Amino acid sequence: MNKVNITMQKLLTKNILSALIMLFLITLTRTSHELTSLNLPDASLAIFIAAGIFLKQRKFLFLFVALIVSIDTYIININNMIHINFETSYFGHIFTYILTWELGRKFLSGDKSLKVKLFFPIAFFAILTSYIISFSSHYFLSGWVSSPNIYDGFRFLANNFNSFFIPNAVYFGFLYVIFKIIHKMPKFSALSITSN
Repeated sequence: MNKVNITMQKLLTKNILSALIMLFLITLTRTSHELTSLNLPDASLAIFIAAGIFLKQRKFLFLFVALIVSIDTYIININNMIHINFETSYFGHIFTYILTWELGRKFLSGDKSLKVKLFFPIAFFAILTSYIISFSSHYFLSGWVSSPNIYDGFRFLANNFNSFFIPNAVYFGFLYVIFKIIHKMPKFSALSITSN
């Protein structure tokens, strides 16, 4: 085996291991009230941007989106949430994860994720955009409000902002610290350079 094949095998192993860890974390935090007594906030957004940075390939994106849809379908069914119109409002929700993945893949890959002036504005944009799209589509399209209007839509967004923004901002801050730690690990940073 030549050096290129060995490097590619290491990269593939690293990608599969990274994907499994991230998929586990999504499952744990997204369904934590079902699986554990901790009730952790959902970390899916931060994990999707990390997956976009490290995994890049669209096959992983499809796998991650399939997991999100499966978890949400399970939660809706087990909690008998028949008031939610899953088909209509859910497209906006799923779009936010695809957008977040692409932001990570296009703008934060490699050493760019270590630049504070780049990472945090993109993180803020990802959180804010995801919040507006996801919660607006839920309010206006899910069918749980009989006659939605703009004024009440703004109130709904304002009332739920802190509960969405603060946990996601903490997760993104934690993610940045992880990137800094990983960058200091010589073997891992050498592999991440070859993956770009």
